[in-house]
Amino acid sequence: MTGGSGSMAPLVAALRAEPRLGPQIVAAHFTPGSPAAFGVPAEPLPGALRIALVAVGADPLWSHQAAALDALGRGENLLLATPTASGKSLVFQLPVLRAAATGEAGRALFLFPLKALGQDQRAKLRRLAEAAGLGERELPVAIYDGDTPAAERSRLRRHPPRVLISNPEMLHLGLLPHWPQWEAFLRELRWIVLDEIHVYRGLFGGQMHHVLRRLLRVSRNLGAEPLLIGASATIGEAGAFAHSLTGEPFTVVETAGAPRPGRHLLLLQPAASPYTTALHLLVELLARGERVIVFTKARRITELLHAALTRQEPELAARVANYRAGFLAEERREIEARLFAGELQGVIATSALELGIDIGGLDACVLVGYPGSVLGLQQRSGRAGRGERESLTALVALPDALDQYLLEHPEPLLAGAAERAVLDPGNPEVARRQLVCAAAELPLRPSPEKTYLGRHGAVLRELVAAHELREVDGTGELLAAAKRPQRGLDLRGAGEGYRIVELGSGRPIGTIDGVRVFHECHPGAIYLHAGRQWRVEELRPEERTVVVRRAEVDYFTSALAEKTTEVLELLATRGEGGLRAGLARLRITERVTGYERKRLFSQQVFDTHPLTLPPVEFAAHGLFWLGGAGLETRLRDAGRHLGGSLHAAEHATIGLLPLAVLCDRNDLGGISTPFHPQLGASAVFVHEGRPGGLGLVRQGFEALPELLAKVAARLADCPCDEGCPACIQSPKCGNGNRPLDKQGALLALGHWLDPTAATPPLALRPAERPAQAVSPPPGPTTRPEATERRRPAAKRPLRAREEARRTLLFDVETKRSAVEVGGWHLAHRMGLAVAVVCHLEENRFETFHEDEIAGLAAALQGADLVVGFNSRRFDYQVLAGYTGEAYERTLPTLDLLEEIHAGLGFRLGLDHLARETLGVEKSADGLQSLAWVREGRLDLVAEYCRRDVEILRDLYLFGRREGYLRYRDRAGNRLRLPVSW
Repeated sequence: MTGGSGSMAPLVAALRAEPRLGPQIVAAHFTPGSPAAFGVPAEPLPGALRIALVAVGADPLWSHQAAALDALGRGENLLLATPTASGKSLVFQLPVLRAAATGEAGRALFLFPLKALGQDQRAKLRRLAEAAGLGERELPVAIYDGDTPAAERSRLRRHPPRVLISNPEMLHLGLLPHWPQWEAFLRELRWIVLDEIHVYRGLFGGQMHHVLRRLLRVSRNLGAEPLLIGASATIGEAGAFAHSLTGEPFTVVETAGAPRPGRHLLLLQPAASPYTTALHLLVELLARGERVIVFTKARRITELLHAALTRQEPELAARVANYRAGFLAEERREIEARLFAGELQGVIATSALELGIDIGGLDACVLVGYPGSVLGLQQRSGRAGRGERESLTALVALPDALDQYLLEHPEPLLAGAAERAVLDPGNPEVARRQLVCAAAELPLRPSPEKTYLGRHGAVLRELVAAHELREVDGTGELLAAAKRPQRGLDLRGAGEGYRIVELGSGRPIGTIDGVRVFHECHPGAIYLHAGRQWRVEELRPEERTVVVRRAEVDYFTSALAEKTTEVLELLATRGEGGLRAGLARLRITERVTGYERKRLFSQQVFDTHPLTLPPVEFAAHGLFWLGGAGLETRLRDAGRHLGGSLHAAEHATIGLLPLAVLCDRNDLGGISTPFHPQLGASAVFVHEGRPGGLGLVRQGFEALPELLAKVAARLADCPCDEGCPACIQSPKCGNGNRPLDKQGALLALGHWLDPTAATPPLALRPAERPAQAVSPPPGPTTRPEATERRRPAAKRPLRAREEARRTLLFDVETKRSAVEVGGWHLAHRMGLAVAVVCHLEENRFETFHEDEIAGLAAALQGADLVVGFNSRRFDYQVLAGYTGEAYERTLPTLDLLEEIHAGLGFRLGLDHLARETLGVEKSADGLQSLAWVREGRLDLVAEYCRRDVEILRDLYLFGRREGYLRYRDRAGNRLRLPVSW
């Protein structure tokens, strides 16, 4: 290696002198290292653990480790937010080892976002335990993930380990729905470890918030009070993030005592293809004996680089692995083990290797494209320099706005201040399904659980009205209607998933969430899975299925879409000079109208195909700012295109928004319009690409002037005249990057940032129709699940019922039974014995016999509303046997049995409802009525029928007054059934 004493300076000098690479290195920066700071915990560790720390080279403890152990000793939740390779895992391992060594009670649940992390941590924990003399008997450690065999899962439930290593999906799908089987483990749960906690942001974080609240509800119900231990990369406002994620307070330790070797950062502006530059750099580093990791932003680029290395330098390529998602678990673990053992000199990887899997010490990290955040840069570059030797990170810029901005303005990279991680624990779309899961595990108690449920009151009311939650009468507890609502809920996706299957064989290929399916799996799309190309033959929304066949083509597809927006609620406004901006809740309506086919390497469009797909509507948070009359005049006088100027500004703003908030541009969408009817002006919108809210755009709104200044600088720095991928073109534009006006965008940005410019005050008008969009989103923003999740509540009566002036309730008794006529479907043959009607407004009853059918029919037809119980399927059919009328289609009817079935999915008898709601019993039953008919006692039949109508009346009035009826489930709970009549 060129480093010798541990310095990377000679290597950096050699690279700058290399004829091909040197001219492309536009900047080189060095950050000096820092020495170690040690600490001693207030409560000394047992002797066996001190011996173990010496054995694994972890003695003495660093200062942040000691401070973290002290916080845990005080019974405080802990968040350890320190850099990569700072010994965070030791902090959550030691309390468990101490308890095992001293014979204390207490079990631990270690949660990792990736299965591979769990495998890695199990090996580390076992090594440390064995060094402390703790065998598998004293410290049983087990993994519970998707690869755990059924027999082993059963054994773990019967004989729970002291440490259970799992992941969010297994907690959500395997442990929580079956928590009574895990009671022995949960009752003694003392620590919940959340490693790589910064991963739980955005939509995934919103889902994980509820999963953790569900875990705490169940464990506390069993008497446990577990401590939460979070381990995170360095992020902004780490404590606030951990509180949002869990709902619990944390002590934060973020000043690291671990030594930091010096770090070199090279910034490269490729002369041609960034992938060619990355390949040259990789070959140069390998040839000099350096151990290298290369990070790309896509699976296909990973494969292309490895293939190119194999063709160009086969001997070097034999020592380099290709690592990405899509490989089998055994393949990934083999690569990790070979890296750790030093058998491989390098690896080309996607973000799948970003998290803290131990792969041993590396010398250099090559980033093919900025990862999108300082946090990602730190995580990936932290893979190099594990030890005392300096590290080298080389960023090869891609031709997009964010990378090019950072080449010109590298200050964020050098300052090292990581972005804030954000999530929205109040996202109603996430809460709507997660609260039902929580209720299925334990009844929800809105009053005692205000900390968790207080922000979700509106969602709870919607779920009760939609009969997905059922209210226990008297206590207000809420029970889930579904038995296993956890199934089908994808924690990392948005909406219910679609299956992707092979044409003909039906073999499953993969899955895709409802967010991306219309954009990426429309008919004709080329879908990439595990490095293979598949052509979409059919999209079947009703079956949630995508049908594909294998393809080998030299192009990819890009969806085209139209989008409209409506401002539903204005949340905040701001105004400075020429900038008038708002933060709002929006309704986005999008329709994929076609797709372009583009060559793989040149990205040139060679044809376009139309599509006819249904529109998708969803609600999301967004920020917007106005163009205004002054700007429009300035652009017109300069001969610039208004729509193209706004469109270009929208693209560039979305491209640089990751500078202000931890996100990917694919988390965002945008719309620009020359005129928005609600705002009365031209406007640019940037919205979150998932329903409900991710918490992203609020930060963008708060930093909007600063963000627009960065956008202006990027456009001014870019040497192109008309716009290019490095400034205003978006690879995800649903309008084919048309129209775009770079010079007009610069004029617009100047207006918005001019403190002396005037823009009219922001005023919101009522929506008449959504504004026509100029630019669809630069990322996957279709939201089919947002509309699909709006399950209809129980079938409501016509609104006219509520203003009914003549309400009639009725019931009939027949002369013959269903058995006698050949079945219930032949009700028209049963014959009328007696019918009783109640004229509600007068509380007047009438009795009709068989020879008075005409009078009964006239009474029914004269009513504004006819109320019955099973009237459509039975009573009307009996009358139709005489009149031939289809009363179920011609009369304004409220059939209480239909309403109940629509809400519950099953039927309840009138007697059951009367007993539970009114505390009364029916006077007889249908069999007794038939017996009276045979005896000629129609007077008794009439009494019985009238009593049923009185019960029907009282149930109807109770439901109209209280908004619910009462019933009992099979478990004996008396529940409330919401009704709306």
